[in-house]
Amino acid sequence: MAKWKRYAIVTVALVASVLIGAVYWLFYDNRMPNDGSFLLNLAQMRAEALKIPGPRATSIEVETLSHTLVPKIALVAGTSWHKIDNGRESYRVVFPNQSIIIDTGWDEKSAKSDNIDSYDTAAWMQVQTAMLQASKIVVTHEHEDHIGGLLSSPNWAKLLPKALINQAQFDNIEGTLPVTWPQGSRDHFKPIEYDRLLAIAPGVVLIRAAGHTPGSQMIYVQRADGREYIFMGDTATMADNVRLLRIRSHYVTDYMTHDDRQAVMLQTQALHALAEANPKLVLVPGHDSDAIQSIENHGLLHIGFTH
Repeated sequence: MAKWKRYAIVTVALVASVLIGAVYWLFYDNRMPNDGSFLLNLAQMRAEALKIPGPRATSIEVETLSHTLVPKIALVAGTSWHKIDNGRESYRVVFPNQSIIIDTGWDEKSAKSDNIDSYDTAAWMQVQTAMLQASKIVVTHEHEDHIGGLLSSPNWAKLLPKALINQAQFDNIEGTLPVTWPQGSRDHFKPIEYDRLLAIAPGVVLIRAAGHTPGSQMIYVQRADGREYIFMGDTATMADNVRLLRIRSHYVTDYMTHDDRQAVMLQTQALHALAEANPKLVLVPGHDSDAIQSIENHGLLHIGFTH
């Protein structure tokens, strides 16, 4: 009997150690790479932003389409199991003579298939109207909660010709089901191609940042008053990804979104260094409702699209 008790104890101990190791790796491991770098040079962004003349943006607006409560540790590895608000936003960059949409949110059907806690139909309608009025539409990456509002729009045929979709976003959209290219839509536009930086409007620059997805990019905006922003997309889903140098958990990056973790870590390190060197730079995370609310409270984002 004693032999079997010892065997049972050893077995339980082994199983427990395996489970503890798995939980640690899935939710706590955050080892940063020892080599490599990602170039994120603010002076170069500013120089690129000068390539297109004209009046710069006067304000930036935000609409939040949905909310989902998720454990923070899933989105910021090694932190807390308490739940935080994972919002899905769309932004409108307002110029005196035009507007640009950054990220388009997602439609209600797609959102509910992802087990959201709430959805704002009025915000969806505002985004749809704003896209029709916009001069350009860009997305930080090709996941459904960023590009879905464009592809699910009843007005997609009017919108796609002014959508600046890069080649990798175009090629990898099938991985973002349930959204996909509407039938015949590939004939309405040609994907853009660029290596690292691309000015698309006065003071607005795309920053190539493959990692979270093959088509991921960040977006630099310098307003007319000199205030500078970087829309990070899901390179940094939460502000604490950059502040704490902790990216999303293996559970998310390896099994849900299939990130290139090393690339995302190098980008996060670059953003962290850039923020420390430029404390007035506004880093807008992909889904951090509390951080976005704080940016709004400081008067740096306007709640709701105006038309």
